Amino acid sequence: MGGRIPDDVIDRIRDHFDIVDVVGQTVQLKKSGRNFFGLCPFHSERTPSFSVSPDKQIYYCFGCGAGGDVIRFLMETEQLTFVEAVTQLADQAGIQLPRSRGENTRDPEEEKRQQLRVVTELAARLYHHMLLESDHGSQAREYLMKRGITRETMEEFQLGFSPDSYHFLHYFLKRRGVDEKTAVEAGLLVERDPSRGPSAWFDRFRGRIMFPIHDTQGRVIAFGGRVLGEGQPKYLNSPETTLFYKGKFLYNLHRARKAVRKAEQVILFEGYMDVISAWQAGVFTGVATLGTALTESQARVIRRNAGTAVICYDSDRAGQKAADRAAEVLKEHGCVVKVAKMPPGMDPDDFVRSRGAASFSGEVIAQALPYAAFKLEALKAGFNLVDEEEKMGYLTRAIEVIADLPRAIERDHYLRRLAKEFHLSLDALKQELRQMASKKRGRNGDKGTGKWNNGYHKSKHMVGQGRRPQAHEQAERRLLQAMMHDRNVAEHVMQTVGADFNIEIHAAIAAYLYSYYSEGNPADPGRFLRYLKDDHLLREASGMVILNTPEVTDEEISDYIRHIRNYPLHKEIERKKEQVKQAERAGDIAEATRLGVELIRLREKVRKQA
Repeated sequence: MGGRIPDDVIDRIRDHFDIVDVVGQTVQLKKSGRNFFGLCPFHSERTPSFSVSPDKQIYYCFGCGAGGDVIRFLMETEQLTFVEAVTQLADQAGIQLPRSRGENTRDPEEEKRQQLRVVTELAARLYHHMLLESDHGSQAREYLMKRGITRETMEEFQLGFSPDSYHFLHYFLKRRGVDEKTAVEAGLLVERDPSRGPSAWFDRFRGRIMFPIHDTQGRVIAFGGRVLGEGQPKYLNSPETTLFYKGKFLYNLHRARKAVRKAEQVILFEGYMDVISAWQAGVFTGVATLGTALTESQARVIRRNAGTAVICYDSDRAGQKAADRAAEVLKEHGCVVKVAKMPPGMDPDDFVRSRGAASFSGEVIAQALPYAAFKLEALKAGFNLVDEEEKMGYLTRAIEVIADLPRAIERDHYLRRLAKEFHLSLDALKQELRQMASKKRGRNGDKGTGKWNNGYHKSKHMVGQGRRPQAHEQAERRLLQAMMHDRNVAEHVMQTVGADFNIEIHAAIAAYLYSYYSEGNPADPGRFLRYLKDDHLLREASGMVILNTPEVTDEEISDYIRHIRNYPLHKEIERKKEQVKQAERAGDIAEATRLGVELIRLREKVRKQA
């Protein structure tokens, strides 16, 4: 499907689904009044602020401002483009999408993405064939088999091999009509001096075992390549492309997601081989980052799919530092975090191959430490606990860790462990904890809720400012709500206020409303949200629509309009008052008198408009 999808087909797709059912597959919802509520999948929180309206077929989070319809929800949770989300929903609904005939209706961006998918899939099939069916891949096959990877697993993960040639893939793609520019955009070729003719391009991956990286729909979007034998870098990933952002995707999520959601737990590994070995051994909930530290985007994806994350990194110092960083990011996004302890000198792949799946599940995953316990254990490595000064340093740091725990019962539990381990008075430790907490409150200005603030952290959805809206802001929101529900109100506002809303985003929504009604559309808030093309406007308008506001009277409408029109005058009055004060302080009586006359005129103007 390469063209623009007609609006009537998109409406049919939306109407086919109940948003409560779709959202309910990701978020646990409970009915409250006319709407359903749950924990927001887009930011961390402890108190549900994510609302789904079955009447209006929209969702909105009062904490972070995320909002939209069923298509927008699928785009956000599954990392899809608009066309991809519509296509997926159409497939589920059994609705045929028309094929466009006119070239002018084709979406160039979507066409390019589709073109790149074809190229990466073609490369994946070639690499896979070279590994399993050619003499070129014999050494790579032997290497994988020595590491315990069966042919069945190689097929499951579509593992491949790139021959040690600068032009093997280049010429293969060329023979199949793929131009070098497209192959470069897909991250498969590297371009150097174009004047060198055919040798201006060469294969990015050479002499490597290839690990295809998939998106959430199971489509190949990039590759990771492990060098066979000596060479640097040991692992080489595709560069970022139109399809692939390494900080956004997780390796194996498309395959593991069903098991992860069932178990409500994900195991986070560092590398591809860890995931593959665990999967072959029967551990189906493993995913891995893609050569970088865990990002906030990846943490949000994990939180949407599981409540608990078990970090299973290498046992060396670098692995444990990376585990600590990943744990902090996951905690900030609302995950219950545990850290699995690997025996010294072993990584998860080594452990599974040497001791088997049962031992890995029972001795490593099942005995993973809660994050606080892991943090306290990790701290010990930096102190000589035989030395009294060092021991005091450790205890101070340990109490700092305990002070950051959100629940009193957790703090008490770990204080008791410290008291028992070091033969200390529990009361003394509690006193130290109180003093430390008091100092922290002083440094932070005692904001009351600390860093959690109900989990409303900064994200691309963050809009709230934690302040009471001013009268003119409230009036504009109420007026826009009324305009969405009543065409006559919108027409009246267009004649009296026009574009003169004081808040920029409100003026933009009003402009869309005027255009929406001018095209003959009915007064339907849900339909108007579909009309909005800008994501920021969609989130703002969703917050207005989700509220079940009572009908407004003509007198209230007039009052809102008066607030909006008078606000600039009130701002000017405040400015003039300040200028009068400055003139009086400077002893400029003439200037103060002139400004006073202007002030009287402004106040009179406000009175007449009242």
